[in-house]
Amino acid sequence: LMSELSYYDAVCRMIELNVDPEYMEGWMGGYLRNSRREEHEITAEYSSGFEDGLERDTRHFCSWVIPLDTA
Repeated sequence: LMSELSYYDAVCRMIELNVDPEYMEGWMGGYLRNSRREEHEITAEYSSGFEDGLERDTRHFCSWVIPLDTA
């Protein structure tokens, strides 16, 4: 059985990783079973986050990381 991060730990992890804020917002909404945004406000990032959040899936965070400028 895959041990699942708590909601709090998952959100902290996304912040640490610098995950795309749209994905994060979608993930949190899905996890908490909130209703989806209005159709015209849905982005690909939000939608992917929402689906993962519904499944309590934390495996895709790394795909949505925004690299920090190393300058």
